Amino acid sequence: MPIRMFYRQWAVVVEIERHPGTARRLHAAEQAISSPDPVGRERAIREAGDIVRAAHREVAGG
Repeated sequence: MPIRMFYRQWAVVVEIERHPGTARRLHAAEQAISSPDPVGRERAIREAGDIVRAAHREVAGG
């Protein structure tokens, strides 16, 4: 099972990175997570989570 988990996670990364705009949004959100502003931090966490969950759905077949 560990190799399947690795392949699944790798597929999610590839799914995100194959869409440059989505990848830019995720990377910006990842940087904003360390913001001292709690509202900005919360927004960044939601944005990153939304992007990663959407990629997981896509990898699973839509």
